[in-house]
Amino acid sequence: MPLVGVRAKVESSDKWKEEFKTHGDLFKSQGVSIAYMGATDNNSVLAIFETDDLDKFNEIFTSEETAKAMSNDGIEEDSVEMFVITDQLVIM
Repeated sequence: MPLVGVRAKVESSDKWKEEFKTHGDLFKSQGVSIAYMGATDNNSVLAIFETDDLDKFNEIFTSEETAKAMSNDGIEEDSVEMFVITDQLVIM
């Protein structure tokens, strides 16, 4: 299952954590089954998404609906970076 990481700067990581959790329907429409989230003390945030449809994820990620959700969450518009996880290192 493809993994996508999204990193951004936010006004408040506490606000982002609460608002992020309200977007379940949006995430489902992107084929997301689980989302991991984390934040630093300086209001940098990271979300890792498992999706079953990378094309659909990308299509909706660039939509007006997603832009509104990000704005509502306090994400600084020009700070968003998306990474498709393509490699892994297995340590045994």
